[in-house]
Amino acid sequence: MAKKNNTNNTNTLPEQEFNFIVSDVHIPRMVPIKTLAEESHISYKALWQMCKQNKIVHIKSGNKFLVNVDKFVEYLNAGELEVEDDDKIETRGRKPKDTA
Repeated sequence: MAKKNNTNNTNTLPEQEFNFIVSDVHIPRMVPIKTLAEESHISYKALWQMCKQNKIVHIKSGNKFLVNVDKFVEYLNAGELEVEDDDKIETRGRKPKDTA
């Protein structure tokens, strides 16, 4: 039985192109809630509730919530975004300093 030649396979990428794509990918740091609670000094329960309410970026792996640390830091710095009836976006939490 002769082997098929896979040179025309459209599912494979040339090695140079593949290395270029992989080098541009930023893999986020994902940590369990317990680890994040220890590092941030925010209670486990508060972090768990934020995950359940989809306030912070996370994924669920089995019974564990894994939180994206970079997005969590952004959330802490910006506060929650609320959409008003007149389509303005306002933040809750920290207020910007007056520059005048």
